[in-house]
Amino acid sequence: MKISVERLFGHDVDAIDVDERLALRGDLKGRYPGGVRVEARIGRISRGVYVEGFVEGVEQETCVRCLERFTRPVRVEIAEPFSEEVAVKDAPISDVAPLVDRTVDFDALVGELLEVDEPIAAICAEDCAGICPTCGRNRNLEPCACDRTARANSAPADERMAGLAKFLQEHEN
Repeated sequence: MKISVERLFGHDVDAIDVDERLALRGDLKGRYPGGVRVEARIGRISRGVYVEGFVEGVEQETCVRCLERFTRPVRVEIAEPFSEEVAVKDAPISDVAPLVDRTVDFDALVGELLEVDEPIAAICAEDCAGICPTCGRNRNLEPCACDRTARANSAPADERMAGLAKFLQEHEN
């Protein structure tokens, strides 16, 4: 969704209000199958425009502990200046986005904001028990039948984890 801001450079319009549903593409489409809502106000600043508002939606995630799918409500604030003085080639190193043809590209803006908001390791709940490393059961759904002491005393399957296994064994007792 591209919005022309040309009318802001005249004398009769102070701001442009945006309240739209936005269907996403690529990887974001899979994570936000219902799309997102964009509510923003675009105002004129010296040699450009300023966009402020928010993007909200519901993201489909996979928990890194238990590997179950879950949903995460997302609300990301928008506070983005666009300037006609910033060249497109300078965009990656500038704090201000380029205003190309006096148009704001909400597809690109929303995509960048959602990617930055993506957690490094999404978990379904703080108390998620995860998957048992021995038997592979989801410990949120059924108790693990593995003996905790036997796991602590056995050598880890990956020797790079030996230091962590020793630390855990010392602190369990």
